[in-house]
Amino acid sequence: MSSSSSDCSSSATSGIYCEGPQTSPTTNQQESLQEEGTNSSDYTLARADLLDNEEQCNILRRRITDYEIRNFMEVCKSPEFLDFSVEHLQRIVEHDDLNVSSEADIFWAIRRWYKYDEEARRPHLPDLIACLRLTQFDVDFLYSHINTLPGCELLVNKTVEWLLRPCARSTITLRYTKARKVLQTEEETYWIIVQTRGDHRYVDKCLIRYSKALNEWQKWTDIKLERSNFCVVQLEHVIICIGGLERNTKPSNHVNRYNLSTKIWEPMPSMEQRRVYMSVALLDGKIYACGGQDEKYQALDIVEEFDTIAGRWQTIASMSIRRAGAGAAVLDGKLYVIGGFNRAHLRSVERYDPKKNSWTQCAEMNEARGWPGVAVHNGHIYAIGGWFNGAIRTVERYSLSVNKWTTLCCLNVARGSICGLSMNQTLWAIGGYGDGALKDTVEVYDDENDKWLEQKMLPEAGRYVH
Repeated sequence: MSSSSSDCSSSATSGIYCEGPQTSPTTNQQESLQEEGTNSSDYTLARADLLDNEEQCNILRRRITDYEIRNFMEVCKSPEFLDFSVEHLQRIVEHDDLNVSSEADIFWAIRRWYKYDEEARRPHLPDLIACLRLTQFDVDFLYSHINTLPGCELLVNKTVEWLLRPCARSTITLRYTKARKVLQTEEETYWIIVQTRGDHRYVDKCLIRYSKALNEWQKWTDIKLERSNFCVVQLEHVIICIGGLERNTKPSNHVNRYNLSTKIWEPMPSMEQRRVYMSVALLDGKIYACGGQDEKYQALDIVEEFDTIAGRWQTIASMSIRRAGAGAAVLDGKLYVIGGFNRAHLRSVERYDPKKNSWTQCAEMNEARGWPGVAVHNGHIYAIGGWFNGAIRTVERYSLSVNKWTTLCCLNVARGSICGLSMNQTLWAIGGYGDGALKDTVEVYDDENDKWLEQKMLPEAGRYVH
């Protein structure tokens, strides 16, 4: 299946063939072309035959390449694959329709090809690796497997920065940042939310995804994690579950991640502080865990920061107020912690500046609320529902420019522990808990008319996070 053959008539791969005769200039035509005063009609005929022969070979080459793209998983295991020219291999692996089950399949194929003749192929390796959709790998894979290849360190550094610092992506030059067409389905048509507690605290937990085509939420997979009420951040294709309650009902400092592509759970470094009901957020490639309750069920003001590159937690400046069950949001490069509970429900809001490692008080909400749903939508922070002497329906919006909260239309269904989510230019309020029961309610906010509209219910009632 070597691609280097120039003999069109001898190339064939699994039923790929060249239709039509394999013609070349006749002897008489060649002699006539060499004679002075060649007849123009003879030249035209000979040239047409040559062009026809080239076109037949080009057709065959395209068919072979199409076959290799459609059957890449089989082709890359063949002996012929090891003899591919770098130009031909690059044409294949940069193709958006390459038929693979994951981007890692292509990486391992390139590595196999490279290892066959390392010395000769080393200069071409960075160009081939740049054809990968590097943003589809997680940070560990990038450092463990790709950063060790000669000449690929800069590519890895750029990709890690792209993954961990969304605000800087416009300044980072990568050839490809989206998945290939064959791998785009889940990324392009689904949003993921995570159930942290169902009817049975440690059993009924799952991932739910949203289908744009069907306009509904669908159960995707169960979560095999022996704790509940954990917090979640999503880093590209990885769901990171932080803290929560162990089976012994004690707060946990454990952290685990779930790879949406490989569907594998892995442990991560634990927090220094055991905690439940904290608020978490991702800001510039760092995860922040704020407040919560400790083993004595006392509210905390302790804040920890996890550096996703260094892979370790460290304690940073404490909040000004102890709080559990607060909401967290990131706006304009700052971290906001909103409401919560500390012997009483809180109206207070504070903002963390990572450059100064300091907290500043912001305008208080109009109403105290613990366990609110919080989301950033169209440049504003929304505090949705929550608890205050029972589940509440009220909603408020924070404007950074005037440092003020404005009361909006109430939800149709009162509930706390809502998953607030900005998706498809729409603000969503998903699931939650109220009136002694978990909710499967889904509502979206109609900005123009200031009202909440009920949508299709969740497949399972529960407390969800995003």
